[in-house]
Amino acid sequence: MQGMNVLKYNFVIGLLIIFLLINGWFFVYLQLPFSGEAILVALLSILFMALVRERFAFLYAVTLVLCYGIFLTVQAFLHIETSDVQLLYVYNHLLFTSFILSFWILLNYIKKIGYKVDGLIEQVHELQKYNQKTGILTRNEFMNQAEWVIKSIARGHGEAWFVEITITYKNKRIQKNLQELLEKVVLQSIREKFDLVTATKNTIYILLKDTHEEGVEIVLNRIHELSKKELNFVDTPYKIKMEMVKELSQLSKVREEAE
Repeated sequence: MQGMNVLKYNFVIGLLIIFLLINGWFFVYLQLPFSGEAILVALLSILFMALVRERFAFLYAVTLVLCYGIFLTVQAFLHIETSDVQLLYVYNHLLFTSFILSFWILLNYIKKIGYKVDGLIEQVHELQKYNQKTGILTRNEFMNQAEWVIKSIARGHGEAWFVEITITYKNKRIQKNLQELLEKVVLQSIREKFDLVTATKNTIYILLKDTHEEGVEIVLNRIHELSKKELNFVDTPYKIKMEMVKELSQLSKVREEAE
């Protein structure tokens, strides 16, 4: 479906460009009355319409077409032109109108594509912040957010604790599956959109904000209970290290992986 939409947009845009080129060629070839002025106004209008929002561009296009029609009508009456010349005025106005409105349609299509591209770029940036499988932060994003946490601590706003959960299984296949499960368990155990979680090959890193040692123990107990429920293990398949964080350098392991 998306491929069909792209083809549709490409076809319409291509058609409009061809129409505008043919329209401009007729303006030059037919040498209609006021064709030079009309071309100048059309070129200036292209620049103006490209800079303003869609609704203003449409309002401008309609107003311009009406004003140009009034101008040609007044000229025809003032100079008492013959019916042949008046017919040339009509051709002039038709070409001018079709050019301006066609350009507005083309501009509208291009801007719509631009908005969609901006939306997709934003989605990509958002996805780059998280691991697509488990939803934890990427290491770069973890460090970016951790920097703000450390700055907040430096101003005397609470404590932060850094926790490392290292998987002790040596079997790489089991280790990978276990880590994915533990990452999901950790996300369920922390405060959503408040605490930070990322991971490297066999270690999960947690930064707990605005808490104390007892609060860290509560989170770790929750992780233990949830992981035991999921894995039904006898011996804990991971080891834990925790420390209070005061400087960004204490997160050097994550920074090295991020770089």
